[in-house]
Amino acid sequence: MAIPNFPLEDSFIDNVAHTLCGMGHEVLTPSRVLDSARSAPLRFAKEMRARALPLRWSEAERWVVEQAKHNRLDLVICLTQSLKQEVLEALRKAGVQHLVAWWGDTPANMRGLGLLAPGWDGIFLKDAAAVRKLRAVGLPAEHLNEAMNPDWHRRNFSEIGEEVAVAGSYYGYRQYIVGQLLAGGAPMALYGPRPPRWADAAIARAHRGRYITKHEKSAVFGSALACLNSTAISEGDALNCRAFEIAGACGLQLIEDKRSVEDCFEPGVEVLTFASVDEIHQHLDRALKDRDWAMKVREAGHRRAHAEHTYAHRISDIFRHLEIAA
Repeated sequence: MAIPNFPLEDSFIDNVAHTLCGMGHEVLTPSRVLDSARSAPLRFAKEMRARALPLRWSEAERWVVEQAKHNRLDLVICLTQSLKQEVLEALRKAGVQHLVAWWGDTPANMRGLGLLAPGWDGIFLKDAAAVRKLRAVGLPAEHLNEAMNPDWHRRNFSEIGEEVAVAGSYYGYRQYIVGQLLAGGAPMALYGPRPPRWADAAIARAHRGRYITKHEKSAVFGSALACLNSTAISEGDALNCRAFEIAGACGLQLIEDKRSVEDCFEPGVEVLTFASVDEIHQHLDRALKDRDWAMKVREAGHRRAHAEHTYAHRISDIFRHLEIAA
């Protein structure tokens, strides 16, 4: 099997590759970051090159085709990554049996044809509306959420503090929610990439200057009074990976009130949903006053995540769909 993307620590790629290996499969991934943009100038140069040469194969596409020519690959699985139609054809010609895309981002972030390029055996998306659109034009789309990794997204704390933890990127919508909570007196602990230079000073001050992964991430989620989980406006009715990682870490999750939440957790019992900032404050007040109630919610979400929402569960779903032996 091959994943044509570098497995950065605790990334989507890392978790899927780690799980596949744990299930007994041999997984090839690049030994270095391909098509990486680790600075603003590199990102700009990459974007300009892609616009100027839209038909040029990316380094990752060239890598996976070379792997297919020199190795017997039963499966190529692309994770929030699309391949050009010509690349899919080259992989098929090289003998790859199954070509799968599992898209963990909002479909709005696809470039060019993206997953609309013909040749995929399975296209898995976390957005049910996008699945319906792809099925409407005859593409093999299935609904599949992201997940958590029980090897490191697990209970890893002893004491619970009074801060609200947030992990992720600080785009406008998330900043606005965090800013309102700060203005309302909630102590916030922000992790992940540093906020952009245009961020409000209060947001920048609340950032801890750390990008958390694996066991440290679980420790932060579990030891916080609660964990705020919001998504960008473009996400729509879909869940992110933190919906499962927070629960896996036995954190008290405050998640946006979306219909998709009910497909994975029982609101009010396993997670706490909110439809306004006032509701967030109400949840936080109760969690401070009634620690036993908060712990029951944490533990219920923890049990559900480990019983139903691991990467092994998701990969098994993909294999069943494609009739691949696990």
